[in-house]
Amino acid sequence: MSDALPLKGLRVVDVSRVYAMPYAAAHLADMGAEVIRVEACHIPDTRLQLFALPDNQPGELWWERSGTFHTLNRGKRSLTLDLTKGDALEPLKQLIAKSDVVIENYTPRVSRRFGLDYPSLKKLKEDIILLSNTGYGHSGPWSEYGAVAATLESVHGTGAFMAYDGVPAKIGNSYTDFIAAWTAVFALMAALIHRRRTGRGLWIDLAMYQVGASFVGEGILDHAFNGRRQRPLGNRHLSWSPHGCYPCRGDDEWVTIAVRDDQEWQTLCGAIGKLELAKSPKYADPASRYERQDEVDRWISEWTRTRDKHEIMNTLQSVGVPCGVVMKARDMFKDTHYKARGFFEGVHHSPDSGIGEKPYISRGWRSSGMESRIQGPGPSLGEANEYVLRDILGLSAGDVARLEREGVIGRSPVGASSPRPLPLEQQKLLGWIQDYDVDYKERLG
Repeated sequence: MSDALPLKGLRVVDVSRVYAMPYAAAHLADMGAEVIRVEACHIPDTRLQLFALPDNQPGELWWERSGTFHTLNRGKRSLTLDLTKGDALEPLKQLIAKSDVVIENYTPRVSRRFGLDYPSLKKLKEDIILLSNTGYGHSGPWSEYGAVAATLESVHGTGAFMAYDGVPAKIGNSYTDFIAAWTAVFALMAALIHRRRTGRGLWIDLAMYQVGASFVGEGILDHAFNGRRQRPLGNRHLSWSPHGCYPCRGDDEWVTIAVRDDQEWQTLCGAIGKLELAKSPKYADPASRYERQDEVDRWISEWTRTRDKHEIMNTLQSVGVPCGVVMKARDMFKDTHYKARGFFEGVHHSPDSGIGEKPYISRGWRSSGMESRIQGPGPSLGEANEYVLRDILGLSAGDVARLEREGVIGRSPVGASSPRPLPLEQQKLLGWIQDYDVDYKERLG
C-alpha cells in the first residue's frame, strides 16, 4: 500500500450492512484505511445479491461472486463473528479498543443491547470515533423505526418532485443510500480533523432522512419564502424553456438540452437551423416559450432525431448551449471521457472465484498527489480471522479453535443457500432489464 494514501495507518471497524455504510467504508479503504468488515456467517448480506453475478451464474463459491458485494466492500478485510453466540462480543470490543473509527447501522435499541452505543465505546477507547447510521436518527419519535432507501425518499420530500402516472415515485435504485454514504465520508473526515486538533473522539448520529431532505433545496426554500407547493415537472424546468430530453438517431437514444436564457435560445435556434423561431415574438421570452413548450419540443425533436446523440452534444456544447447525452451502462464503459478520467478501475479477483478482472466504479473526484484507488476486491468470508484474532488481539490458537467450534467464526455461510437468478431472457420478459448483450466481453475489450 502506497505511503501517499491519505488514510494509511487508520483502522476502521465496519459492522454495517446492506448499502450505504459499507459503501462509505469502501471509500475509506480506497484512501488507504485498514477497514475490517465484521460479518456473521449466517447473515451473508449483499453476498446474496442476485444482480451482477458473473455471467448470471452463482457458481460453487456463490457467496464470493456478487458484483454488488465487491463494489461495496472492495479493499476490506473480513472477520466473521456471530454476535449472538457465546462471548463473541468480547473480541469485537477488543478490536474496537485498538481501532480509530467504528461504523454501524443498527437501530438504537440493538446498538445499546450489544453495548455498541457511544457511551459504551468511549469506555473502550476514549478518542474513538463512532458513526451510527439509521433511517431517522437516535432521537425523536421515529428513532426506533427501521428504514430502506425506497421508503425514505418519500419522507425526505423528493416525492413532491418525482411522479409516474400521477403517483409519487422514487428517483432510482437506492438514491438515499449513495448520498448517505458520501455524507458519512465527509462527516468522518471532519471528525478525524477534530480529533487531531483536540485529542477527542466524537459520535456522528447520521439520519438518512435528514441527508435526503438536505438535497431537496429549492422546494423547501420556495415554501418557506413564498408558500408555493412544488409539483412533479418531469424533464421540464420551473422557469427555463426549452428544457427536456429529446430523441436521437438509433434505438432508444436521447440527449438532454437546457436553455437558461434568451441568449442561449437564440444560439440554439441558430444551431438547429431555425432562425425564424429566434425572431418570432411568439417565443421571445421564457414565459411565452414555456406556454408553447410542446410546440418548441417538436421543433427540437425534428432536428435531434436524425442525428447521433454525441454529435448533438458536441455541436451544442461548442456554441455554449448546455447539452448532455443520455448514457446507458454500456455507453459509460466505452466512453472516451470516462476512460480518460480513469473512472472505472480494474480489479483482479482470486482465481478460485472464477471472476477474473472486472471494472468497478471508483470515486467522484481526482486529486493531485493522492493515489487513492481501489485496493482490491471484497474479502472472502472470514479471510482475516487469523490476522485479527491472533495478530491484532493476541488470542491463542486454542481460543481461535474454540470460537470456530462454537460457530462464532467460520469461512462459509451457515443456513443460506445459493441464489437462483432467473435467466436473462426471463428477466427481460418481466421488465427487470431492458435487454442484454451476449457479446458484452468483446464490447468491454
